[in-house]
Amino acid sequence: MKKIFKSLILFLVMAITVFGKTGNWPKEPVTITVPWAVGGLADQANRALAQQGQKYLGQPIVPANRTGAGGVVALTEFLREKPNSTKLIYGGEGSFAIGPLFNKVPYKWEDFEPVVNIYKSTFVLVSNPKLNISSLEQLKEYGKNNKIIFAVAGLNSSEYLMLAALLTEMGLDFEGVSFDGANEAMNATISGDTTIGITHASLAKEYVKADKLVPVIAFDEKPLKDDVYDLKAVTEYGYDTFFVNRCILLARKGTSKENIDKIYETVVEIFKDPEFLKTANNLGLVLDPIGPEESKKHIDDSIEKANRFYKLLNK
Repeated sequence: MKKIFKSLILFLVMAITVFGKTGNWPKEPVTITVPWAVGGLADQANRALAQQGQKYLGQPIVPANRTGAGGVVALTEFLREKPNSTKLIYGGEGSFAIGPLFNKVPYKWEDFEPVVNIYKSTFVLVSNPKLNISSLEQLKEYGKNNKIIFAVAGLNSSEYLMLAALLTEMGLDFEGVSFDGANEAMNATISGDTTIGITHASLAKEYVKADKLVPVIAFDEKPLKDDVYDLKAVTEYGYDTFFVNRCILLARKGTSKENIDKIYETVVEIFKDPEFLKTANNLGLVLDPIGPEESKKHIDDSIEKANRFYKLLNK
């Protein structure tokens, strides 16, 4: 009887300990860091999400920014966090599939736990209006006698890799120029400092509407058609040089399933909120709350594709 009693007490102590670590989590504000430029799509989405934190999580969500080396600085610093920390961070295919191909990074995909994806975005190729390039055929014709200078937010980004792979397969001479963020890259193409640029369709939309940029092609497996765009997909030309861009919320490796599920369920609830939906619509966000398993598959597939593109550029 005494042994049974002791076992019962031990079980209760363990249960209380586990519950204290997970059941009441979080007991303080949750900080979510964007490791990319302020004002970009991820930053805007994060701030919109944070506005609903207290209502759905029971604790404030504090949006934070930590830039440097295309996200490497913030993701490296995040390795200091312990499992079940109240600090989370974003990452995507650029962080884990593309960036490590160009520069050695101290982290790896296995150091993180995917929680939930926030949005997906289609990249578009845009050109300076003075060049009269509005199709891939016209770009190829232009490239016969001109070196193509393109603007990109980082030379270790998914944008750089897929555009460089496309231009390589087209047999064109090119040079990528890196800028600090998508807005600066677009401004370089608008000013004529670069021939073309590549960015999120949602970010380029207002510039396209104002005739400051000309859309050329969508980096996707299907055409991009909406109130502004009517673009062929790169696959319609026989190329598969594209990545689906996703912005995945990550926790530190070893974080409990209960805590991951809690954040996932919170984000799903926020995505139903009318106020948030209005903001998301204004930002042009394509909400895509896939869970941990699908997020992991996305990164794994992106790593395979990135390796293939990288080999193409280094033949």
